[in-house]
Amino acid sequence: MVPGGLSMIEGVARTAPYFSLANVARYLNPRLDAGGDAIFEGPLDDSSSLIFYLNRKFLLVNQNRQKAAPIGRAPIDIFVNEEAVLEKWAEPDAVYLIVEQSRVDYWKRLLTSRFHIYHQVTTSSTYVVLGNQL
Repeated sequence: MVPGGLSMIEGVARTAPYFSLANVARYLNPRLDAGGDAIFEGPLDDSSSLIFYLNRKFLLVNQNRQKAAPIGRAPIDIFVNEEAVLEKWAEPDAVYLIVEQSRVDYWKRLLTSRFHIYHQVTTSSTYVVLGNQL
């Protein structure tokens, strides 16, 4: 037992969502089967669980491609800027943007200044998933 009466396994189970985006991937997988994009704002290291759990490639926004590029050359450019996110948001396919809670207000202002389509679709630990569809 660890302090507080929890077993080690219970403690890991309770804290795992704070270190993994597996729940986000499980939410997105069925919604992205028909197409669309998942976009993560943050370093590749922070999104490493998406590499494992998400059944598709995802994009990174607001990252330095020289610092954050995976080893080797990816078959698609996974790095996008905010303008590219806005262009994708306007398309008919689903777009899901995964951001830290502290960045939600920023993205809400940016998206609603151009579109009326903004939904907060799910959360996991300190991450919020925004979507252009319900």
